[in-house]
Amino acid sequence: MAFIAISYRVRTGHEEEIADIFSERNFKRVDSAQYRDEQGRAAGRNVSTGLFIRGEFMTRVVQFEGDLRQIGPHMGAQEGVKEAERRLSPYLQVPRDTQTVEGFREYFQNALMQCVFQESRAERSAQLAAWAYRVTPGHDDALGEVFEKAQGTLFDGPAGPLLASTAFVKDDYLVWAVQYDGELDAVVSQLTGSGVAAQTEEGLLPYLADRREATGPAGFGAATMRRLQMLSADVS
Repeated sequence: MAFIAISYRVRTGHEEEIADIFSERNFKRVDSAQYRDEQGRAAGRNVSTGLFIRGEFMTRVVQFEGDLRQIGPHMGAQEGVKEAERRLSPYLQVPRDTQTVEGFREYFQNALMQCVFQESRAERSAQLAAWAYRVTPGHDDALGEVFEKAQGTLFDGPAGPLLASTAFVKDDYLVWAVQYDGELDAVVSQLTGSGVAAQTEEGLLPYLADRREATGPAGFGAATMRRLQMLSADVS
């Protein structure tokens, strides 16, 4: 299993309207988590997905197994996804075509974030949380090195609620996403109590567009993205 992240730029001031689009009462889940290739053969599945927003930046973090190339066409063919994308369109900074499979495939490829770090203790579906930081562009490798240095041995110690940690970059945004069991407060306590959060944000300081986003536990909390949606193929 692996994780990917897809980016959106949205107009600020419309968080509640966007949240309503993806609410349980409005969003129609995909008809199947399984996806297939052009010949109809099984190509993998979406394991879990979380949608997050902070200011103008929104991201969908997807845990999947199988052929990454088939995720875009699979999602682009879902009526519920098309309807959500249609309703989201007025709130996007840059309009795009997501009403056809071809249009969604092109958008999907252009919106993919670059994964610069990924480590996990277990490969299964669980809760997701995310933090977003504005960074100066052009430092993808250096940002990956920050995470490797701060978190490369994250899962060598005693087990805790944290199951996976991953980081993605696109243009001037960095997303740090984690997968965990139980409550968010417990994994935040693990990350702050172990010093991992502080070490990570200290390493990020030279690359942040606004250094106030990393100022210890308070900054860590300020960078938290609001989770709009959490779906799992293994949980109804």
